[in-house]
Amino acid sequence: MAAAPGTTEQRADAVAGTAQEAEARAILDDAWRIVDPGAAEGHVELTIPDVGPEAVARRARAARALLARIAEVDPASLPMPLSLDLAAAAAMAERWDVDDDDYWLTFDPMGIGFPSMFAPSAYSGGFLLGSVHETLTRASIDGDADVARHVRLLADYGRLVRQLADRTAGQAERGIVMPARQLATAIPLVQALQQAGRAVLDGVVERSRASLSEASLAQIEERTVAEVDAAFAAVLAVLEAPDYAARAPERVGLGQFPGGHDAYERTVRIHTTQDLSAQEVHDRGLARMARILGEMRELMSSQGFDGTPQEYLERLADDPAWRAHDAEGIAAHFQRAIDRIEPELAAHFGRLPSAPYAVDAVPDAVAGSMTFGYYAAPQPDREVGVYLFNARHLAKAALPHIAALTYHELMPGHHLDIAGKQESTGRHALGQHLSLSAFSEGWAEYAARYAGEIGMYVEPEERFGRLMMDAFLTSRLVVDTGMNALGWELERARDYMREHAFLGEAEIASETLRYSCDIPGQALAYKLGDDFFFDLREELRAALGDGFDVRAFHEAVLAAAGLPLPFVAEHVRRELAA
Repeated sequence: MAAAPGTTEQRADAVAGTAQEAEARAILDDAWRIVDPGAAEGHVELTIPDVGPEAVARRARAARALLARIAEVDPASLPMPLSLDLAAAAAMAERWDVDDDDYWLTFDPMGIGFPSMFAPSAYSGGFLLGSVHETLTRASIDGDADVARHVRLLADYGRLVRQLADRTAGQAERGIVMPARQLATAIPLVQALQQAGRAVLDGVVERSRASLSEASLAQIEERTVAEVDAAFAAVLAVLEAPDYAARAPERVGLGQFPGGHDAYERTVRIHTTQDLSAQEVHDRGLARMARILGEMRELMSSQGFDGTPQEYLERLADDPAWRAHDAEGIAAHFQRAIDRIEPELAAHFGRLPSAPYAVDAVPDAVAGSMTFGYYAAPQPDREVGVYLFNARHLAKAALPHIAALTYHELMPGHHLDIAGKQESTGRHALGQHLSLSAFSEGWAEYAARYAGEIGMYVEPEERFGRLMMDAFLTSRLVVDTGMNALGWELERARDYMREHAFLGEAEIASETLRYSCDIPGQALAYKLGDDFFFDLREELRAALGDGFDVRAFHEAVLAAAGLPLPFVAEHVRRELAA
């Protein structure tokens, strides 16, 4: 029988609930110290990630301790925001727990769920050091008394770069050598990153030069050469060694290395947060592609075009309405899609982020190693969420897919998810920080699909562009699993993408290396997550009938932003049932 109001039993339950809340908050604080030690302790000093094996092993041990504590907390006893944050801590700790086991096959240099194969690559080199460089743009040197702190920062930067060299050498000792095709791109990437890092560090000195003595300036230059330049030289020494190049395999994919097959299956589960095998994902991709090609043929037929999809795209390449040849012209295509959807957002989504959003060209140093670009969330010194597009690649072909790319990257895709989460109230910093690929990329692709459902692809060319993006992302399900688990050669994967992905040769080259030599499995999150949200929505629409409200559905999904998809589904079902 339930305890009567005010009874001893009820007071005991209240005390127990308070203790559970206190422990949950303590767990979150401890997890956040692992993510960002300086911020968690209230420090303002810039920190550089530690990606060495000892640091990764320490993090894994801490993760196991956190998981044991989380298991003792009843989430039903917690207020909803706190239960969501505790689920975020559990998801993060589960990821960290396996990092040390797979360190030499895949490692997660930023601790955010992107296990990467080789350090000098687009993600583990370009994105990692690009993020560090963005942090360093906020650095300054406050006179001669502050030089010692800046020298420590230089040493930390050099330590990070040396760790990338040490891991690459350690992999080779274990029979894990970068494939020859990736090696050819890695060396110029490292050289470009060194130049970019030097430019940022020189900028720090220039901003502070008036407050520094000649002796301090000489000391900073000496330590930059000794710490930073020498560290980059160490990376290049590993990659350029004749023995390393001689051992570089022609084959690609994680599955070729010792333990690689099992590591890839774990990676599939990390990036999809679903219990799917590589073969199941591959089969879904083939079925999905057949459906998309059917929709393309139907659309082209309605326009009186009886050629192939590739020929339709070639026709658009000759139409000035669907081309742009510089960053400014490409940005105008994005802005047209932005202007179209903005008046519609409030009718379909709940709380919209106050942070503005925009587009800009990606830094040239990494333009050659990525296909489209990436979304950069608002920062303390940059309130705007920015999609950084690859002007070099986009200027080469027709642009009917820009509207779909806009809705994926900005609103109602990544910007609504990530900036909205940053602005959410009542959430712990860790819950605001977590961003699993399955949710973030799945939501962004669902957002691009939903934009079509509400009529945002006005022209038939834009509807074709949306199908192009759908085919491109679906091709990833086939070739990612093909190369990493099913023994596909690189050229077989590239042939498949030539036929189905609607990309140029440069993009196909960078994409296939991304899947097979950089971040295997991450590309699976997009379409599997998209289908998950769509299927969940239609399940609830059928169950609730006239009581279903799509705006409430979106609000419930975004309240659990970043969490594993099965947990999101449970949360959304509870919220809409209530």
